Amino acid sequence: MKIEHTPNQTNFKALHIAKCGDLDIYKLCGRNDFNYIKTLPQKIKTETLMPNLTKDEYSRWNEMVQYAVDNALHQENITYIETINNRPCGIITFFPDKITELDCICTWPVEFGKKVKLAGKTLFYQLFKDFQKYKGKKIKLEAITNGPYDTVKKYERLGFKQIDVLPTKVKMETSAQKVKETLEELSQLINYKAVEEESVNLSHILE
Repeated sequence: MKIEHTPNQTNFKALHIAKCGDLDIYKLCGRNDFNYIKTLPQKIKTETLMPNLTKDEYSRWNEMVQYAVDNALHQENITYIETINNRPCGIITFFPDKITELDCICTWPVEFGKKVKLAGKTLFYQLFKDFQKYKGKKIKLEAITNGPYDTVKKYERLGFKQIDVLPTKVKMETSAQKVKETLEELSQLINYKAVEEESVNLSHILE
């Protein structure tokens, strides 16, 4: 059964919740955030950011950015956007429940040919922290297999195991105990510091 999650109807600005080295994490809260998020697919041009991929790989990557944005607009979901030097570099969106469904995680470079270090792991770190707060039992996700990078192996390194293999994706899940173990491992890599939550207008502070 899904837990109740009522969006804040008066606060329409994102919350700055954490700093992780050069990375910042913001939680989306309402209308202004959604208006900003809608513009991301037009701003992120993977073809000009990462060289040597195929046309189909670029297409799939761009599709995942759009998919992440579409899911971020569902107010029942929790969505975090990650930035570096005031430039967005990742987004994660999920429904918070005992059996948590990770709708999408997507990261992208902000400099030509350079991935943002620890971008994906930092977003998972935030997801895992939230998962522990509401005492979740499992996290489920679907890893694409026709994208530019091997997401299945990445998720396996984060404690997920394969449940079912489909034509273009693999269903995976992880348990509460495994999340606890992975969080301890990630804490050795990620300098996560919660900050005093501050409401910000993303369109004013981000490029």
